[in-house]
Amino acid sequence: MEDTVHLGVSYTSTYDEELTKRLENDFSRTEEECYLDHAGATLYSDTQIKHVASDLHNSLYGNPHSIGSASNVTQDIIERMRYLILDHFSVSPDEYSVIFTSGATAALKIIADTFVFSNDEKNKSGHFIYTQDNHTSVVGMREVFAKRGAKIMCLRHNNAFEIFNSPLKSKSSCSQESNSLFAYPAQCNFSGLKYPLSWIKDVRNNALSNIISNTSTKWYVLLDAAAFAATSKLDLSIYKPDFVCLSFYKMFGYPTGIGALLVKNSSAEVLNKVYYGGGTIDVSLTTELFHIKRKDLSSRFEDGTLPFLSIVSLKHGFDILSSITMEKISKHVFSLAKSLHNSLLMLHHSNGKPVVKLYSDTDYENREMQGGIVAFNLMRSNGEYVGYMEVLSMAALFKIHLRTGCFCNPGACQRHLGLSNTEVLQNYEAGYVCGGAADLINGRPTGAIRISFGYMSTIKDVQTLLLMIKQSFVDGSPIYKIPDWWLSHKTLLHAKYYHNDANVKSITSNNEQEITNKLQTVKESLMHLINENPFFKLTKNTTVKKKCILEQLYIYPIKSCAAYKIADSWSLNSKGLQYDREWMIISSAGTCLTQKQHINLCLLRPVIFKDKGIMQLHYPDMPSIDVSLDNNSINTMEGTVCQSRVCGHKVQGTDCGTDVSEWLSLAVGLPNLRLIRQTDSDKEKKGSNKPELSFSSQAQYLLINKASVLWLSDKISNTEVKKDTIIHRFRGNMILSSCEPFEETEWKYVTIGKNNFVVAGPCTRCQMICIDQTTGLKTVEPLRTLAEHFHGKLKFGIYLTKESTEDGILSIGDTVQIS
Repeated sequence: MEDTVHLGVSYTSTYDEELTKRLENDFSRTEEECYLDHAGATLYSDTQIKHVASDLHNSLYGNPHSIGSASNVTQDIIERMRYLILDHFSVSPDEYSVIFTSGATAALKIIADTFVFSNDEKNKSGHFIYTQDNHTSVVGMREVFAKRGAKIMCLRHNNAFEIFNSPLKSKSSCSQESNSLFAYPAQCNFSGLKYPLSWIKDVRNNALSNIISNTSTKWYVLLDAAAFAATSKLDLSIYKPDFVCLSFYKMFGYPTGIGALLVKNSSAEVLNKVYYGGGTIDVSLTTELFHIKRKDLSSRFEDGTLPFLSIVSLKHGFDILSSITMEKISKHVFSLAKSLHNSLLMLHHSNGKPVVKLYSDTDYENREMQGGIVAFNLMRSNGEYVGYMEVLSMAALFKIHLRTGCFCNPGACQRHLGLSNTEVLQNYEAGYVCGGAADLINGRPTGAIRISFGYMSTIKDVQTLLLMIKQSFVDGSPIYKIPDWWLSHKTLLHAKYYHNDANVKSITSNNEQEITNKLQTVKESLMHLINENPFFKLTKNTTVKKKCILEQLYIYPIKSCAAYKIADSWSLNSKGLQYDREWMIISSAGTCLTQKQHINLCLLRPVIFKDKGIMQLHYPDMPSIDVSLDNNSINTMEGTVCQSRVCGHKVQGTDCGTDVSEWLSLAVGLPNLRLIRQTDSDKEKKGSNKPELSFSSQAQYLLINKASVLWLSDKISNTEVKKDTIIHRFRGNMILSSCEPFEETEWKYVTIGKNNFVVAGPCTRCQMICIDQTTGLKTVEPLRTLAEHFHGKLKFGIYLTKESTEDGILSIGDTVQIS
């Protein structure tokens, strides 16, 4: 096998040529995509889905709770799947039972709802101890346990390792009066750290007795294996936790909504299930408080009808894994993660400053300690952090799919980012929420970027990510070197790396002094930004009246489609410019189509003919089609009310009919598309103080300063970007001339003609500005330049809201007054 060298890091494939080719064919649909979120959900293979489809097509499966041949077949397959799952984890049904759930979280909830800390109601001295780096679903268990009187304790990361590395106390000879539970992940889904599975035995041998007052307790271990089991071998014949939670979509992509709780049979007695649903009892009286649950553990806990078709499909996922082996998968993802980690470690700006801040607990030298995950944030050459939302936008241009934030692991996120509890709460007060877009607060990151690999990932994925970082975030010619602070690490004493002079050098330094000081980010002066960037040279006197001219006026009748240019004057109504974003195209699933996913929408050009009462739709190589501007003309049979979502908000519109639906489907190349028009009234919004909106995302109007666009275009050297059409990428309604560049960023109020507007804030930009609205060509500009010059503040243009709800008129050439 040949080594592949990229950015100075050697990579050796763990797959042979035959397996590599097979996986290429099985995942050909991702050839133009770079999927790097396998810890979120891995991908299913073509072979797997074909076998699932063939199985369902050629079989008859009935409800396993029924009696009959089809039901019996289903029940037999479900039981065989339990055997197959346990066999995958090297254990038999004699020792463990499989309880099917909707996922790992549901498995954890079973433990939360049923774990008994004491059979004696007067003695509730049991403990629930969990490590800091646990998934939110584990942390959520403590709320339930605390109400039941359990003593709750979180083990900080370093403290946990100190405890388990300390000599074990001898077991207490006292009778065990309570039960206690210790929960930890087999692999951290934030950093990829693999926690020692030996802790399972250590807990039973009284390892936690040093930190609790009551040693007369019986310990149970809950292992969260959701992240670990996807790419590593979990051998339950060696390590025997009492409870293990799993999600199968993380292992082989399909089906979703199915997971399992593995329960050690000898520990089942500590789970006391109160509620019972269909299929979990032998007998029940409706007129008396009496029932008898089934004796079989799985049957007692699986309420209602199981998702039997999903369970049937599991076999084909396990077939894929067994054909490769978990050992080989583990080596493969680790090798990719190591290559990426070391490449990012060595990547520096031309001034020698690191490009990446890595969040890791290992040196990526030991597969037993590290999984296929790399977490980091990007840094600018002046030491500032790059917001992960900016990275997401750039990644989309390269068709890279990754995860940002805290990944539902608040403890690991807080630890690696160095945030105190107070700082976390301050971030929340400043607007940060889990899964939100507030990526930087006071210049510090609120989350990270996570790259996670699956069994089908390739070195090309690593190279694509590195290319995106190099082209979009490295200042000047990149330098590749091992940082000084890393030289002291024992595993790198004799490591080799490629420097920017392309010579191979050997690292032999053993200096460990002042490592902590060297890790601190060097603060540099930002004066050059003030001297060069007009964004930082804005006047402080915002009360001076300024005059600009309304040079161009546009509406976008169909959301995310081409603009219609206003020739002279146009009417304003309570929602904005008449007909602006009044229609949108929805898919067969009811979701709104946008250029983010379907670039060719920019070629769909609507033309308004007020005198004829029609909107005419044009698309290259297609005959035009007319849509009536009169709401009352929509056929009552076809004009059904449709509901969809725009940027997370529910919207409602009326279907414009079958003819335009068929035309759109042919033009855009997607089946069953519908054109819907916003309804005239929205009863839910009556009485609301918020301004009415059309199908726009944020505000009624978007204003663009032409001078700001010209300044930005002068900074772009990419010849693919047409300077004369770049302004259309920003999709503004009002284009102003005779202004100074970026003065609009300090405006509070704007008067155009006789209409008064309030500035509602800046427009945050995404990858859509990288689409040439005249050709559909997609480039990395101008987003890359915008990010570079404004240091991640991806804002361009301002939103306006009309002060009065009364109708008005805007005319080309109107004078604009600013205050």
